[in-house]
Amino acid sequence: MKLTIIIPWLLSVVTVVVGIWQFSVQQSQANKQPFLQKQLELAFEATNAAASLASETDPAEWEKARKTFWRLYWGPLSIVEDRAVEAAMVKMGSGVPKQPVDNPQLPMTALQAPSYQLAHAVRNLVLTSWKVDLPALQAERTE
Repeated sequence: MKLTIIIPWLLSVVTVVVGIWQFSVQQSQANKQPFLQKQLELAFEATNAAASLASETDPAEWEKARKTFWRLYWGPLSIVEDRAVEAAMVKMGSGVPKQPVDNPQLPMTALQAPSYQLAHAVRNLVLTSWKVDLPALQAERTE
C-alpha cells in the first residue's frame, strides 16, 4: 500500500479517537461539577456555623448558628463530607447543645479548637475535591 493512502487514514482515525476521549473527559467533569459546587457551599456553611458557635457573643446569632450546625450535621453535609470532616463534625457536635440554651455563656471558647479542626478538615476536603495544590498549614493557631 502507498503511504499517501495510509497516513491520511491513520490521522483521521487518531483524530476521531482523541476527539471521543476529550469529550468523555469533559462530560465526566461536567457531571461532577454540581456535586463539587454543593460540597463547597455546604462546607463553607458548616465552617461558618462552627466559627460562629466558637466566637459569637450575641445570643440570638449564636442560636442561629447552633440550629444551622445541627441542620447540616443531620442532613446535607453528610451527603458531601469525607471521613475527616465527619469526625470533626462529631467532635464539634459533642460540645454543641442539641436543644436551645437559656443565657449561654458566650463566647463558647471551648468550641474554638474543634471549630479550627473542622476548618482544616474542610480545607483538605475542598483542596482534594477541586484538585487545588496549596501548601500545608502549620496548625499553629491556639487562641
